[in-house]
Amino acid sequence: MRRFRPKPVERVWGGEALGFGPGVGEVWLAEEPLLVKVLDPAEWLSVQVHPPHAYALAKEGGLGKYEAWYVLTPGEIVYGFKRPVSREEVRSRAQAGTLDEVLNRVAVRPGQVVYLPAGVVHALGPGVRVYEVQTPSDLTYRLFDYGRPRPLHLDRALEVALLSPLPLEVPPPEPVPGGERLLSTPYFHLYRFPLKGRLRVRAEGPLLLTLVEGEAWLGGERLPRWATFLLEAGEEAGMEGEGLFLGASPG
Repeated sequence: MRRFRPKPVERVWGGEALGFGPGVGEVWLAEEPLLVKVLDPAEWLSVQVHPPHAYALAKEGGLGKYEAWYVLTPGEIVYGFKRPVSREEVRSRAQAGTLDEVLNRVAVRPGQVVYLPAGVVHALGPGVRVYEVQTPSDLTYRLFDYGRPRPLHLDRALEVALLSPLPLEVPPPEPVPGGERLLSTPYFHLYRFPLKGRLRVRAEGPLLLTLVEGEAWLGGERLPRWATFLLEAGEEAGMEGEGLFLGASPG
């Protein structure tokens, strides 16, 4: 079993709810075999899109980015567009500051899963704290930044963005020992493990576990919130307490 040290990251949109000081928008919980974070936005994140692996390899010399959010607090997100749009319209609206008029805003609730494969235009809204699992790449193209003076990446963003409306759908959870698999993709899997007294989890392959709610003890040690550890294939962990663990494993 391997424990990780949380890494706070300040962001211009960062809030104060993660317990690591004001302005901390992200805490990186693990960077391998997947990048796992918790995000706390006080303002809208930029409207952005991530490239697929093939495009990123050809243009950037690295991996693309596929991610998912597990929603911890309610609010709004951007997920694609309200209607089909052209590259020309998106470019002109991004430059004029009116892109928000054609973006699809969606209300989300705690416990909801949002899958964000490469190509989906998206943004996280104020107060929507999420646990995020993603491929180990932070490659992002910004389309719109709500007036903040940061560079946009319109040319490359428009080469990879999906410009038609997309349904926000996730298949029903699948039972697994001790919990349920919430999402299965070619790149990663997302799990939920409720802790009600005792919980034992056995890893079939590399499995990252994070305490996101409540109180838990592992081997007699009290775990702080956001504690994250990696179980290798065949390893087991036994927890006690009342809370909730989320898990992530490579696809």
